[in-house]
Amino acid sequence: MDLLDIAPATSVEPVKLANGQRLVVRGLHANAIAAIVSRFPEMVLLLGGGDNLVPKLVAQCGVAIGPIIAAGCDHLGDEKAEQVAAALLIEDQIKLLTAIVGLTFPNGLGAVMDMVTAAMTGPSAKPIVRVRLKKSPSASPHSSGADLPPTMQ
Repeated sequence: MDLLDIAPATSVEPVKLANGQRLVVRGLHANAIAAIVSRFPEMVLLLGGGDNLVPKLVAQCGVAIGPIIAAGCDHLGDEKAEQVAAALLIEDQIKLLTAIVGLTFPNGLGAVMDMVTAAMTGPSAKPIVRVRLKKSPSASPHSSGADLPPTMQ
């Protein structure tokens, strides 16, 4: 198999908005994440903090919500789409962000950060196994045959 034989990720999720309309969102690819983080460097601080990304985005990076939603709706860098997304009801923004984050990090952000950490630190060291060469004395006294319960044969 070749790289060009692999179809790009096509996972999508329809999100029903408060007005009854539906928007289809997609997960973000690395180039979209990089473009957004380069515009909003404070988002880097959110990436190391576990899987609860949506509430942190709302609380700490509200200005990035419009661009993230626009990117998740295939409008990366589209200023008009970003403004429309930024003006949505907070309820709709949270629904859309939750779907986008879920599609972008299907195994959770923590799993991705663990992989990044492992890639940066190299292979993990295996624990040292020690083998005792001397036989340890038994802590309990030996039982005689008379002390053992009868066995069924």
